[in-house]
Amino acid sequence: MNKQELLNEITQSREAMLAALDGLPDDAYLRPGVVGLWSVKDVLAHLTVWYSELITALSQLDRPGAPNIVEIEDIDEFNEEQYRLNTRRSLAVILEDFRGVYKILMKTVEEIDEKTFNNVRRFSWMEGEPLWYLIAENAYWHEKEHAEEIRKWRDTEGI
Repeated sequence: MNKQELLNEITQSREAMLAALDGLPDDAYLRPGVVGLWSVKDVLAHLTVWYSELITALSQLDRPGAPNIVEIEDIDEFNEEQYRLNTRRSLAVILEDFRGVYKILMKTVEEIDEKTFNNVRRFSWMEGEPLWYLIAENAYWHEKEHAEEIRKWRDTEGI
C-alpha cells in the first residue's frame, strides 16, 4: 500500500465515523451500552488513545527497539486502564482530542518516507508485516469497527 492509499483509508474511516456520529445529541454520547458498558464518549476516548499510541510509535521509528504500542501485553487490561483514566474527562475535551489526534496522525503519516510503508525487513518488531499494517490496525480498521458498532447501537436505540 502506498502513502496516498493509506491516507485515503484513514480519511474514509474518519468520514465513516463522522457519519455514525452525525446528529447524535450530546446526552446520547454519554449513554452506556455502545461497546459493552462504554458510551460513545468512551469509544472516542479509546480511539484517541490508540491514535496517540500510534503517533508516538511512528514518531520514534528511528529509535532502537520496539515502540510501546507493539509491546502492550494485555490489550484488554490496557483498554480498561485507559477507560478509567478518561472516564471523568468531559465530552468537549474528548471531542477536541479526537479531532486533534486525527490531524496529527495525518501529518505524521504524510511525513514518513514512501518506501518505509512497505519495507517488511526494516522493523524486526513488525515480524514480517509492513509498517502500513500497524497503521491500518490501529487507525482505520479500528475506527471503522467502532463506527459500525455506533451505527448498530444507534439503530437499536432508535437515535
